[in-house]
Amino acid sequence: MNRAVVPLLFACFTGCGGSSEGLPLSPRAPATPPAQSPETPSEPTNAEDDEKSAWRPGRFMTQAVGRVTGAAQRFEQQSRFGFDEDASCVLGAFLENGREVSVTRPLRAGVRYVILGGGSDGVEDLDLAVESPEGRVVAADTMDDAQPVVELTPPKEGKYRIRLANAKKGEGGGFGVVAIMREGGLSIPVNRFVESFGRTLSNAAQASHLVARRMKGSQGLAFHADGEWSFFGTILAEEENIRTGGLELEAPLSVILAGADAAADDVNLEVLDATTNEIAGRDDADDAAPVVALEPTKGHTYKVSVANVKGRGTSLVTMLVLDLDVP
Repeated sequence: MNRAVVPLLFACFTGCGGSSEGLPLSPRAPATPPAQSPETPSEPTNAEDDEKSAWRPGRFMTQAVGRVTGAAQRFEQQSRFGFDEDASCVLGAFLENGREVSVTRPLRAGVRYVILGGGSDGVEDLDLAVESPEGRVVAADTMDDAQPVVELTPPKEGKYRIRLANAKKGEGGGFGVVAIMREGGLSIPVNRFVESFGRTLSNAAQASHLVARRMKGSQGLAFHADGEWSFFGTILAEEENIRTGGLELEAPLSVILAGADAAADDVNLEVLDATTNEIAGRDDADDAAPVVALEPTKGHTYKVSVANVKGRGTSLVTMLVLDLDVP
């Protein structure tokens, strides 16, 4: 591997720019949601109009993220549900046909939740299921479509497992995304998603192009797969952080990037080798677009911590996990 690529990645970003003040993230009043499933919006064009959308993995992830967050925001308008700020509220992954990905996260007792799923072009059948802390399925949508929706009211507080599966058989795959919403959750305006995800995706495209130029035989970077999430969207108050664990990163190179909307001035990123309990990489520069490039050790697991260090209140922070794309 050309080791010069790792330090070069840290120098290839000049900041997200933008001077607009972020709109406040406001709580939603509890209300009864409509009986019908939320409508999937037409495909967004904001990120795709950017020149960085030439990065093929980014185009397909944008389709999935845009469709699910668009549907979630329409659901907000109809029901006054909001995004759940207790953990990552939007997650995405590349799923080969027949594969699934899951996340364990806290849910509140007696609170109504709605979880929405969706995919990129070519994804035909996504299934959603939620398991109780005891491992029992408490809600599921296994209909033959790519827009699963589940609703549940946990009888007790605890960590529930959310499973997203690409149920199509045969070869192929695509991106799947889920959004976790609850009564009394936070409203996230469309421009906040565009700012945060657009900036992070643009930096990912730059990193991929740099790696492709510098590393012979490489096609740049692709989204981390192997049954793990590669996109995380989290609502973080100022001075709040969140940690994601259990990632098995791909040698010889992994790149993790985070970005935020205009409400954040400083976002930090740290990667911990959980096998050795040593810091594998850190970006604590005074900016809102941190990036960590590392050479992971095969068989080790990693934890990633993202912190909203400084800004103007609560911010939507997005994170991408990428691996070297070698044919």
